[in-house]
Amino acid sequence: MYQKYYRRHMIKSAIIIIFLFVFAIVSTYLIYNNFSSEREQDIDTGEMEVVFHNKDGNKINLTRFTPVSDAVGLSSTEYSFTVKNSTDRSVSYKIVIEPNINKINNDNCSSKTIPSELLKLSLRVDHQTPEAKILNEYSDNILYEDTLDANSEEDYSIRLWAINSDFVIDRDSHYHGIIKVIEEG
Repeated sequence: MYQKYYRRHMIKSAIIIIFLFVFAIVSTYLIYNNFSSEREQDIDTGEMEVVFHNKDGNKINLTRFTPVSDAVGLSSTEYSFTVKNSTDRSVSYKIVIEPNINKINNDNCSSKTIPSELLKLSLRVDHQTPEAKILNEYSDNILYEDTLDANSEEDYSIRLWAINSDFVIDRDSHYHGIIKVIEEG
């Protein structure tokens, strides 16, 4: 009688352990798959592929207007992406940042947009020293132009912050932008 009880108890325990093991594997896979798909967003520009490594993809949202020094700005949120050329020829391209007109119109916040002369942008190409400029110093919003060799890729990161200035602006001010990689030619 004790053996029947022991055997039945062992079978129930084995079934519960197998169920928990399968549940853990499936849950881990689903969680990993969900977060990895939310983090990286691929954009195919034609000849090249652009992979944005942030949850918001190519969208920049600077929602807390707090003027900071360059040292603090250079440690702010990074918007990183990789440009890949998997063709057998070189491709010329440019990286542009533009106001996100759709987001501005949907939020009805055009009157609260931070002017570009109060924003500083740092662009890092691969692992080089980043270059920081005031946003309106970039002509035609072009941050960078280059030619990517065949079957190669480059990593980029952009940081954007509000500069310290005497300009008086509302604390609710913000900036919505889009990073675009545009093939030339």
